[in-house]
Amino acid sequence: MLTIAAAAPTPETLLARFGLERFRPGQREAVQAALDGRDSLVVMPTGGGKSLCYQLPALAGDWLPAGAQRPLVVVVSPLIALMSDQWRRLEQAGVCAAMLASGMEDGHNARALREIEDGRTQLVLAAPERFASAAFRRALASRRVGLFVVDEAHCVTEWGHDFRPDYLRLHDAIDSMGRPPVMAATATATPRVAREIAARLGLREPVSIRSGFDRANLVFDVVSVEGKGAMARKRAALAHALGAGVGGALALPAIVYCGTRRDTDELAAAIAGEGLATVSYHAGMSADARRASQAAFMAGEAEVVVATNAFGMGVDKANVRTVVHWALPTSLEAYYQEAGRAGRDGEPARALLLAARVDLGRLIRFIKEREMTVADVKRFVGSLRARAAAEAGWGDGAPVGAGAAAGAGEPGGQRSVVVLGHGELGERERVLLSVAERAGAIELEPGGHDGLLVHLTGKGSPRKAYAAIKAARDRGWESYRSIERYSADASTCRRRQILEHFGDNQPGAPTGRCCDVCERDGALEQAVAAAPTSGRRARGLGAARASAPAGMRADGRARTTEVAELPEVDTLTGTGEREFDALRAWRLERAEGKPAYTVATDAALRGILHGRPHDVRELLEVRGIGPAFCEKHGESLLAALATLASSPAPT
Repeated sequence: MLTIAAAAPTPETLLARFGLERFRPGQREAVQAALDGRDSLVVMPTGGGKSLCYQLPALAGDWLPAGAQRPLVVVVSPLIALMSDQWRRLEQAGVCAAMLASGMEDGHNARALREIEDGRTQLVLAAPERFASAAFRRALASRRVGLFVVDEAHCVTEWGHDFRPDYLRLHDAIDSMGRPPVMAATATATPRVAREIAARLGLREPVSIRSGFDRANLVFDVVSVEGKGAMARKRAALAHALGAGVGGALALPAIVYCGTRRDTDELAAAIAGEGLATVSYHAGMSADARRASQAAFMAGEAEVVVATNAFGMGVDKANVRTVVHWALPTSLEAYYQEAGRAGRDGEPARALLLAARVDLGRLIRFIKEREMTVADVKRFVGSLRARAAAEAGWGDGAPVGAGAAAGAGEPGGQRSVVVLGHGELGERERVLLSVAERAGAIELEPGGHDGLLVHLTGKGSPRKAYAAIKAARDRGWESYRSIERYSADASTCRRRQILEHFGDNQPGAPTGRCCDVCERDGALEQAVAAAPTSGRRARGLGAARASAPAGMRADGRARTTEVAELPEVDTLTGTGEREFDALRAWRLERAEGKPAYTVATDAALRGILHGRPHDVRELLEVRGIGPAFCEKHGESLLAALATLASSPAPT
């Protein structure tokens, strides 16, 4: 329990210390749970004020008798940027806080450890791998930990878009500190994910706090873009969103989320062509380039950041006015978290989703790439064992492969250990690691600067592995169906769909326009309808701010981002468009219920119509067509082309 003094502070007295007058929904209950020494699961939407729930309890020690040691609040956070921002704000609020992370200036971490041991520190922010440091554990052991906070707690769910293997063994760190009260905080937990968080962290009869998920100041719009002129309509909708007002407010700053790195770079250049200071952000950029992009956006030097989902968690920019999704995200949870980065200051803001059915194929492919079998898990564990053998110098006699994964031991009866560096694992490997851990084949431990320590147990249950694989696969398809329904259902209020997904049955109460279903945006619809359907190559977005002089921003300042042209799209008109539709119908039939892209892409179909191949040899010359396609679909396609050639054009 955090409080010992006879005159214990109340949540209200702690709030007053921060100069605030009232709590947001759910905050008071979370603070009271911490003061009472109760475990809690705090689920609040992005911008709902989760951080205050654990910052205020750090002040409770001020009410202790003179000479008494203050209890310490330990906060585990996944990103240095997130911790750094919170650390600065706490210091400004008069809270004695410490932050331990890699990349700090020389002597910083050593000084922070001394302040923890001296009893001055009220709250410490640390990444999960910090618990591998003996010095850090000694410093914590010198204090009584009054509250252990797991921020961004959804990182423990292995199918989550922010899954972090380092989070899998946090309950061991909690036990090592004498099992203090635990607060798990997240913005993206459905009731099912919340139950998984509680189980993974071993929460004991937690106080469940779920504030209303409604972001009343956000407008939710979905624009469906299909068929002829789809890309032009997407560009027009984006240009409108970045240039039009929402409730009289400006549409900038803005975040535009893309599904691929290539789209991110091309779209950033196109937006810069409209005279907006724009930066890119994706995992393919160097760490320095990503930091520079984020710093420019946070400082207001860039008006737009175009990014993959690598950008977001830990980014706290209150005045973002617009979030546009150029492509469908992986789930409704991911969408709401990313859309929720708009309007965190409470002012009107917009979330716009540009929905195309072709994106569903990308999501299906993503799910299938992550699918696995028990044999895959055994091979993965076997590869870890072989790596451990090589690093230990056991030579060819080391036990490796599926047999080793199933239970063989190491030379001398010692368990082997592998160190996985930070960021070393891909998406699929991270899930394999989690499944292997659940099956008992490995045990995980934070490894400090080196990464994650993987202890190979020489054991493992295929039955448990199968159950974990099935659970992960089911969650993947549930996520897919959630965003598919949201993007396609144009008859149910968008806000209502989101709230029901998160188990919030309260009616939505938008402060302005609600969504495109409840109240259509005529200006947006007009901009989309006016988009050209010809295949001209477009510089920029081909819409707003076209009058800005070449090489200049709309405000007269020089552009700093080189302009690039978007790919040519929708080049078929008249008879060609009719034939293209006929080939798409042929493709759908050949797909036999699978996504159409598995047969051929739209670009390949256009290439076929342009080249008009007469035999398989000519068909192989079409870009995007290979031997496998010709073997399976070649004769059928050539027959379809012959039918098109003999069909009279419509009059």
